[in-house]
Amino acid sequence: MPVPVPSFCRLLSSLLLALLLKLTGISGEEFQVNQPESLLSAEAGDVITLVCNMPALSPAGPVLWIKETGLERKLIYSFNGNQFPRISQVVSPKANQTDYSIRISNVSPEDTGTYYCVKLIIAFPNMEYVSGPGTYVSVNGTTDEMFKVQQPEMSQTVSTGETLILSCSIPDSFPKGPVLWFKGTGRKRKLIYNFKGGLFPRVKKIGNTAKAGNTDFSIRISEISLADAGIYFCVKFKEGKPDIEYQSGRGTQVFVTGTSNNSAPDTPDRHLLTVRGTKLRKNLL
Repeated sequence: MPVPVPSFCRLLSSLLLALLLKLTGISGEEFQVNQPESLLSAEAGDVITLVCNMPALSPAGPVLWIKETGLERKLIYSFNGNQFPRISQVVSPKANQTDYSIRISNVSPEDTGTYYCVKLIIAFPNMEYVSGPGTYVSVNGTTDEMFKVQQPEMSQTVSTGETLILSCSIPDSFPKGPVLWFKGTGRKRKLIYNFKGGLFPRVKKIGNTAKAGNTDFSIRISEISLADAGIYFCVKFKEGKPDIEYQSGRGTQVFVTGTSNNSAPDTPDRHLLTVRGTKLRKNLL
């Protein structure tokens, strides 16, 4: 029975790959693509350098730079002489080249994403051999509002017993991963909602997060008390093992006015201070 052409091509590619590796004496475990920087931050208009190095002794095949944003993978540079606007290689091509770093000029928030330096091996078609671990590039600037986690309110004031709405919108172009709401920062940071149906008394989502393309991750907190005062952050995570924090909103500071319910009943405060205009009156009870 004849072997189907696609299966035959895959078999031929595998055999060719095995033969080339045997001739070069290099295994996939030994060959590594080095991207030393896992995270790179820049401002709009900056020039950034993405570093990539690999052994001089390697199987024949091209090197590519790939940008990944969410589920989209896009070729941004190929070292084959083609023109890629704003992008150039740092080192001139030469025999036994080891440096495949590139330079990107005039970056903008649209350049935010994860960049991979990838070694391919000649086959039918060329096959990905080894990829670097990736460099995540974050670009800040005045034009990048559509590429940010948006928390429009810097502060809100509510009274005890009222309902508080915390707004948050997240671009649907961001990588796959959960969105969480936190109160506080550092060691005091506390999860208050995760959109996964956990038990979060008084907190409800507003947007339809199950809808494709949803960007609304606002929440509603009911029966506000003085203990709810603080700063709240809407945070986007990138899916992984474990999930990695991808980007946070700037935070919304919540002020709560009203009286505390912690006083024991029938036990009045000793002193009551009231301010009316410029006159301060002290009433002893």
